[in-house]
Amino acid sequence: MTPLKKYAVVFFLISLLTLILSSCSGVPVLNVNYRSPVKAAPLEGIKVFLEIRDSRTDREIFGEGAKEDFLNAPETISLSVAEGNEKGFKIGLFPIDELMQEIFRERLRCLGLEVNTVLNNKGDEPVVVIDLQTFKLDLTKGTVKRTWTAGMAYSVEISDKGKVLAGTRISGQSEKMKIIRRKEADSLMSDLVTDLANRLDAAALFRQAGLI
Repeated sequence: MTPLKKYAVVFFLISLLTLILSSCSGVPVLNVNYRSPVKAAPLEGIKVFLEIRDSRTDREIFGEGAKEDFLNAPETISLSVAEGNEKGFKIGLFPIDELMQEIFRERLRCLGLEVNTVLNNKGDEPVVVIDLQTFKLDLTKGTVKRTWTAGMAYSVEISDKGKVLAGTRISGQSEKMKIIRRKEADSLMSDLVTDLANRLDAAALFRQAGLI
């Protein structure tokens, strides 16, 4: 092997090792991929103001079992959005309240609603309140396997002119066996968030409120 080829091989191995070490030493982040339904328009043209509240009694995203895998993880979550079975795209890192705002804004837009989230631009449009009550990821350790567990719950209120006209509560839990590092944690939370957000039937709530 010529000196030039030896140098090239050594350089390649050093570069590969550097890449591996940098990826392993990176701060772990929970990745959520929200998949909205294919767009329909039962509420086309109706303007609403979306308000996010956070009434969780436990403000920590990760349970004690999950903290080992998410050591030093920030209180921000990476969000990607897709429609239907599309691959989707990453839109950014968000604290939990902004994460919920992005997800439910997309959910309401899929129903044809014109969604405002800027308080200074709020008019007399109906208000959709999403009150997050649970958002938790944990890891349970058994004698043979370890299992990721996830839970989420939120309530919804539709109000107009300061009066609550309709509401509901949506919750769910799910679990998935851990196989490869945090991969199953990402897919578990993505599936749960997608399922629970898409259960929001805003058209039914607007009918119940007498707004359509």
